[in-house]
Amino acid sequence: MKRVDFIKSSCLACSSLALPGAVTMLLESCGSMNMAKVDYDKTLKQCLVPISKFAESKLLMLRVKGFEFDFIVIKKTDTSYQTFELRCSHEDQPLDFSNKNIFCASHGSIFNFDGIPTKQPATKPLKPLKTSISDQNLVIQLK
Repeated sequence: MKRVDFIKSSCLACSSLALPGAVTMLLESCGSMNMAKVDYDKTLKQCLVPISKFAESKLLMLRVKGFEFDFIVIKKTDTSYQTFELRCSHEDQPLDFSNKNIFCASHGSIFNFDGIPTKQPATKPLKPLKTSISDQNLVIQLK
C-alpha cells in the first residue's frame, strides 16, 4: 500500500470517530501535503525557502527548527507570497489547513487564505509575516 493511500484510509477511519463538523476538515487535510523543513538564521531573524517548492502546489507547510508552531506559505501570484504562523488567534492552538482554508481543530475557527476569520470563535485575523523574493528564494522574516 502506498503511503498516501495509507494516510487517506487512516483519515477515513479516524473521521468516523470525529465530530460531524470536523469530518470535512479532516478529510480535506489528508491529501499529500507540500512541506519543507528549513533552518532559522538567528542573526537575520529569517529563513529562506526555495521558490521551486511551489512547483506542484500553491500551499506550503513550513517547519522551522526551534519554533513551536509551523507556518503556511501561500502563493498568491508568481511574484506574491503570504506567510502566516499556524497559531490560532483565539487561544494559541495549532492550526491546520486544507486546499480551501486554514482551520483550528481545537475550537472550530476557520480562516481564509488572507488570514481573516470566517468562522468563530476566532475574531482576530492571523498576522502576516513579511515575505519577499530574493533570487530564487522566499525570504520570510519570523521575529
